Amino acid sequence: MGAEVIPKLTYEQFRQLPDDGKRYELICGEVHLTPAPSTKHQLVLKRLYSSLDTHVTGKELGEVYFAPLDVRFSEDTALQPDLIFVSKLRAEIIQENFIAGVPDLVVEVLSPSTTAHDRATKLKLYADAGVPETRLIDSQAKTVEILKLQGKKYLVDSTLAGEQSLKSTQFPGWELPLSQLFNFGSRF
Repeated sequence: MGAEVIPKLTYEQFRQLPDDGKRYELICGEVHLTPAPSTKHQLVLKRLYSSLDTHVTGKELGEVYFAPLDVRFSEDTALQPDLIFVSKLRAEIIQENFIAGVPDLVVEVLSPSTTAHDRATKLKLYADAGVPETRLIDSQAKTVEILKLQGKKYLVDSTLAGEQSLKSTQFPGWELPLSQLFNFGSRF
């Protein structure tokens, strides 16, 4: 009895797949379905993007993007981080339909259905690719982990919670209070 052969795809083959309205990522040649985000996830992402994009655009620091947008790390791996920052010094990696290379920052907003995948699989791929800084935003716990690449793995630089504010040396003068980022009112 023979073993089932599952073909590995290249990124170019992956891009040729028909659009069925769902989100997919290509990991080591294999196609992975990404669940649709919740409204809470989208609200956090919207607030972060709005605040950061206004600052980055005003200071001409680069470009900020949000999913769904492929970041092609290699011929067989393309992920869709929730938020992507590419500095103007690295603008050549911005292509018409995807980011072709390593962004300066990626952010994942954790959801119950994606937390394990984001922490175990995607973080390792980001580290292997050389993404210098990653942020994990947990809207349930109302925390933000700032991870910085040391060698080939991430170390927790800081964990923010409560009345703290999100800041970064990549964005001098930018600040987003967590109380604003995680203000859900009585919705959730």
